[in-house]
Amino acid sequence: MPQDVDALLNIVAGEGRAIADAVRTTGLAERAVSDAAGFYIEQILLHPDADCYRALGARSDATIDQLRRNMALLLRWLHPDRETNSARAIYAGRITDAWNNIKTADRRSAYDTARKISAGMKPSHRAPGHSSSSAVGAGHGHAANGQARQPAPLAAGTGRRRGRTKRRGRLWRILGRLLGQGRT
Repeated sequence: MPQDVDALLNIVAGEGRAIADAVRTTGLAERAVSDAAGFYIEQILLHPDADCYRALGARSDATIDQLRRNMALLLRWLHPDRETNSARAIYAGRITDAWNNIKTADRRSAYDTARKISAGMKPSHRAPGHSSSSAVGAGHGHAANGQARQPAPLAAGTGRRRGRTKRRGRLWRILGRLLGQGRT
């Protein structure tokens, strides 16, 4: 987990100082910075295979207060009064599931134990034994019928997924600047 993920969480949550710092650091418009931070969170933190800690933008040794703060920032970003992109609503379920799995010492211990046991298996947002309806499952990389979603097919001869645009490259460059990985 990059050290500066907290900055991205603050940017998407609308924290003025974080946005101003990012605009000053990158020299880009506020909208571009916000879009890039949101893109990173969607693609990396909230990936369907992300574990609970990653979904909350934290390392596994994070304190409960850090996890709670990150959850609050993410949910502020997704709040219907702020977010006009209704497609992002699916992420609220991932965030709350992740938080529910590790919000108490007992749940966190059970989750961490299950993670160690299944280290060779595909990680999940849900704690072991946590059942979910197919509608909720759809938010975790599964189609509504419970089948795993297939990734988009590769575009012929490119090795890249179809539907990717030049915008993605620009967003990754902005993220590189925000996360201190140089000016690309």
